[in-house]
Amino acid sequence: MWFLEADIALRLLGGCLIWAILSMLARRFWSQSRLDRFLVILDLALIAYVSEWLAVFYALYTVLTYGIASLAGRGGGRGRKPLFVFCCLLCAVPFFYLRMRELFPELPLLFALTGLAYNMLKAVDAVYYVYYTGEKLDFLHYANYMLFFPVITAGPILRYRDFSRSLAQPEAVSGESLTRDFKRLIRGYFKKVVLIVLVTAVLARLTALDPRPWLSVIVCLFSYLMLWLDMSGYADIAIAMGGFLGLKVPENFKSPLKAASFTQFWRNWHVSLTDWIREHIFVVLNGKRLNRVQGAAMGFGTMMVMGLWHGFSLTFVLDGLMNGSLLAIEHLLGITTVKRGANRYYLLLRRCIVTLVFSFTTIFYTLDQTQLAAVLHGFVNI
Repeated sequence: MWFLEADIALRLLGGCLIWAILSMLARRFWSQSRLDRFLVILDLALIAYVSEWLAVFYALYTVLTYGIASLAGRGGGRGRKPLFVFCCLLCAVPFFYLRMRELFPELPLLFALTGLAYNMLKAVDAVYYVYYTGEKLDFLHYANYMLFFPVITAGPILRYRDFSRSLAQPEAVSGESLTRDFKRLIRGYFKKVVLIVLVTAVLARLTALDPRPWLSVIVCLFSYLMLWLDMSGYADIAIAMGGFLGLKVPENFKSPLKAASFTQFWRNWHVSLTDWIREHIFVVLNGKRLNRVQGAAMGFGTMMVMGLWHGFSLTFVLDGLMNGSLLAIEHLLGITTVKRGANRYYLLLRRCIVTLVFSFTTIFYTLDQTQLAAVLHGFVNI
């Protein structure tokens, strides 16, 4: 990943620190709101250092989607909702084209690949904002929202309303906030650079051993650990860099190991994505008050959409089916939560089941085909 390359990481960090110093000076001698007008220049400069083509593509995508989102607020009468749906689909055209290339590799590469899945969701969120609030987008806020470099290639996924509010009233950058964010930045890089290397080496050793059921379970748990280190490490880096700029980046993980049901787990794991899918698709379709059957359908649909969002392949379809079925069963049985005061051993059992089942799904993302075959063989090699 680009943020693990030393020269790029140093420039990103340098840009953040320069902006932090300018923010402190602006608050004292000028105006923070006036300074924020120039943040988009820093965004584009840092993205261009990574890839000039990426900067050009996202500059054009930002302008086009701004026009599309603005168009969504102009409809009226019966044509308002069809126009809204049409605008959402327009924002997603590059994303679906890239997914079609997975099925038909002979199609020419017309768009930048990096981060498009995340930025498509951000653009669609802006369309929702205009449609449901009736407010116009501030172009400068929107440009900073789409080009905000800490999350340009991955999550957490920003919401326009939250980012615009943060940009309008940024957090004061101070020595205390810089210390806090430096600690989080170091933690993120430690996960991505040091711990993942160690876990990868352990996984390679374990998968090379004679397959056994207990060994396969251990591999699954280490696979879970590696995936969490990878995703949460990047989230730590993005949140820390956002903090250097005085802007809030949402948390993406909220103690998933404490989840005693799969429903709770997906509210704690990759939070910004699962919330986006649930709120932008299924809550809009069904409303916020759902019965068990509707909740089961929404849970199943959310996981299927999430799987296909990651890619149009059999692995992601099966992953969506498995996770969606688990959520649907929990809703139908009414066991999406554990009541307060529940027996601690029962609570521990539920948490272990959730952890073990999810850890099994992670091996399809973290292991190569040879390692995966060895682990699957181990489960039946009694």
